[in-house]
Amino acid sequence: MLGPRGRWFPLMSSWFGRTVFVAWALLVGLAASPAGGPPAAPAKAAPTPTFTKDVAPILQRKCQNCHRRHHVGPFSLETYEQARKRAADIASVVEDRRMPPWKPAPGVGPKLKHDQSLTRQEIATLGAWAHAGAPEGEAKDMPPPAQFATGWKLGPPDLVLEPTEDFPLWASGPDTYRCFVLPTNLAGDAYVSALEFQPSNRRIVHHINAFLDISGDARRRDEAEPGIGYTSFGGPGIESFEELTFWAAGHEASRLPLGIGQRLLRQCDVVMQVHYHPSGKPEVDRTRIGVYFSREPVKQALHWNRASNSKFQIAAGETNVEVKASWFVPADVEALGVSPHMHQLGRDMRISVTFPNGRIQDLIQIPAWDPTWQSAYYFQQPIALPQGSVVNVVAHFDNSAHPRNPNQPPKRVKSGSNVSDEMCEGFIAVVKKGQDLTVPRATDDLTDIFAKQRIRKLIKEVNKGR
Repeated sequence: MLGPRGRWFPLMSSWFGRTVFVAWALLVGLAASPAGGPPAAPAKAAPTPTFTKDVAPILQRKCQNCHRRHHVGPFSLETYEQARKRAADIASVVEDRRMPPWKPAPGVGPKLKHDQSLTRQEIATLGAWAHAGAPEGEAKDMPPPAQFATGWKLGPPDLVLEPTEDFPLWASGPDTYRCFVLPTNLAGDAYVSALEFQPSNRRIVHHINAFLDISGDARRRDEAEPGIGYTSFGGPGIESFEELTFWAAGHEASRLPLGIGQRLLRQCDVVMQVHYHPSGKPEVDRTRIGVYFSREPVKQALHWNRASNSKFQIAAGETNVEVKASWFVPADVEALGVSPHMHQLGRDMRISVTFPNGRIQDLIQIPAWDPTWQSAYYFQQPIALPQGSVVNVVAHFDNSAHPRNPNQPPKRVKSGSNVSDEMCEGFIAVVKKGQDLTVPRATDDLTDIFAKQRIRKLIKEVNKGR
């Protein structure tokens, strides 16, 4: 036996020594056993996952929203053979969390609705299945095919908005961001509880943004450009607008919480920006918007505001430029969701809030920015933001010669809405705390509060530039 400092003890050479060693070994074994019982049996190896029993349910829940016939996914994952030949790729992209396309960092900020990410167990299952050679399993274990709703998922809309003609998309080439101006022709203001998007050609529609325009600027841009709609990359490409909502392949339409609505002003325009991805052959699309008016009395009006920085530049060749932005909260509000926004040079973004007492809370982090998978993210529970809170954005940009850079070779980039520009914006959806618009003569004063804040900021910037 080895003693202190590794010295060998000749204890084992005698009968007494061997007896002591056996007794010692038994005592150690008993001590290691639970409650002094017999030694625990070795753990059984986990059974090898099979497609029919373990993998197919995961693909149905998290992948087939996009990866099925006639949808935007580049291939289907509805059958064993379709999944088997891509087993290694599936394991790789889920391990890196590149797929499913859910970009928020897990565990950072409050819990989010509509989380499409895979659990660690689901990732482990897909990896083990691929490593085992992608066994099919028994037919009796195969779940029935997943059922996906067709038509309007929220039922017949109260109003349908659509372009006056189809939009033609070329067979190949870069993605296109096309804006369509859709007049509402409302006789009076109305509150909306949901907007549902219905692409007519899901093979090419990647994601959709909707904006509210009361200035008429979008109409003028549309008239100045040939064809239906106009092209704009970083939003609607107009000076004044309000966010409405967002849709991406795989997202399900949902209504706002009861008592909350988003106001559509009379005779306003909805600007629908569709991100098109060529399919390899000429295609056409005419995406529609289903508008659902609030059926319950609206107490709180939803507004989007933002922490933004429009004064930054990024030198050519810089790989990790930090840009910050902030928004001072001018009234007691509740935050319902956030939407980070950058362009092609974005690396990562974190949105947080600093409360008046100095406490800091993360709202969301996107650790690996991908402009093709930007979204709006809604919290499971509202976050109270007292007046005097500050919403902070910290973003990083890479202006080196990487494939996403629209400038080859790289050049100095300024802030702006064009595809060759950059943006640093953290949008946040809020309602005024305690607001009750059902009370007689109540007004949505949050609109005026935000407008006055923007005017004060503009005056401050003008005076600073003198």
